[in-house]
Amino acid sequence: MTRIVMPGHIDVTSHKAWRNEAQVHDDLRYLRVNAPVSWVDREPYRPFWAVTRIADIKEVMQQNELFINEPRLTMVPKNIEALTEKQYGGRRYAVRILLDMDGPEHKTYRSITQRWFMGPGVIQLQKRIDVLADRYIQEMIDAGGEIDFSTRIASQLPLTVILSILGMPDEDAPFILKMTQELLSTGDPELARSDQGGVDVMADVAAYFGRILAERRAAPREDLTSVIANAMVHDEAIGALEAISYYLLISTAGHETTAASIAGGLLAFIQNPAELEKVKRSPGVLRTGADEIVRWVSPIRHFMRTATQDCVLGGVEIKAGDSLAMLFPSANRDDVAFADAYRFDIERAAQAHVGFGWGGHACLGRQIALAEIRTFFAKLLPRLESIELAGEARPIESNFTGGYKSLPIRYRIGDAG
Repeated sequence: MTRIVMPGHIDVTSHKAWRNEAQVHDDLRYLRVNAPVSWVDREPYRPFWAVTRIADIKEVMQQNELFINEPRLTMVPKNIEALTEKQYGGRRYAVRILLDMDGPEHKTYRSITQRWFMGPGVIQLQKRIDVLADRYIQEMIDAGGEIDFSTRIASQLPLTVILSILGMPDEDAPFILKMTQELLSTGDPELARSDQGGVDVMADVAAYFGRILAERRAAPREDLTSVIANAMVHDEAIGALEAISYYLLISTAGHETTAASIAGGLLAFIQNPAELEKVKRSPGVLRTGADEIVRWVSPIRHFMRTATQDCVLGGVEIKAGDSLAMLFPSANRDDVAFADAYRFDIERAAQAHVGFGWGGHACLGRQIALAEIRTFFAKLLPRLESIELAGEARPIESNFTGGYKSLPIRYRIGDAG
């Protein structure tokens, strides 16, 4: 089989490429047709395969023994990989989150918190989501008709929800937000702490979550941090590294992707006023439409897997040890799975998207994220009398996480009906 190399004129993997989302989507469309599984050997990364079609990505995510998470979960520059290996005694990561785990170990650790993120847990949390959605709509009203929606609303609502679940105080929100940006948006010079890929953030992470872990073990509460702190794994107390890593995952991924979806969703409604009108006439359309928002935004841009043995994917021969980057925004615009995929359609049945991953590693917080998106837009959009951009929408410069650094809007909100 002939190895297909990603064409040199196409860039969908650098951080800077994502300044121009429209161009990236055009390039991804080209790859799906002409090089759906292509070899990428470009600085600053070690080589890998870029996987662009939804069927191939789902195949990878459904075969958890053939394609594993460790040792390479995301695209990390070679110099940062070398730095972390040296600094953490040969380990590639300073933490070991649920996303790094495979097989029975992954199932064991996932089960610790699963009930908090499934049906009963979401129902119990819905009242809190309702209150917070009302709070941030009121903040928009108080702002007088112009606001940076990304920084003031979209990033704050999911963060406050996740702090509620974890039992952490609202006043810690600025620290959590800054930590999240410094860890997940390391390619954006406005958000990254330094050029060390987030390595220099880990001491702050360990100190903060280490203190919470000690507190919850000494005096448990009715919150998720206590559940994790006092969890038993194979009849032994969960390790400090794994507990702190769990806290880190939930507090960052638990709000960042939802924030990206809310900001990107509002931008989609501004750019597609007919879809906004559909929600204003019938907010119930968001019951399934929230998935269309996530499909459209694709808040996580890639994850990686490593092949454990030789195999064939999309007609391409993959060798044991090869890494594969699954490009989720490409999969979610695949017209084989979604008719007229480059159209935002709030009435679309889009549940087959991979915006929350797929298979055994699908996002644990999916139902809560959808509840937040659905609730906020169902409360806000019917009250909008007008809305428009008040400046440039500025995407986060990252090949890993989506979202907007800035989304200035001008609007009028009417009284609640």
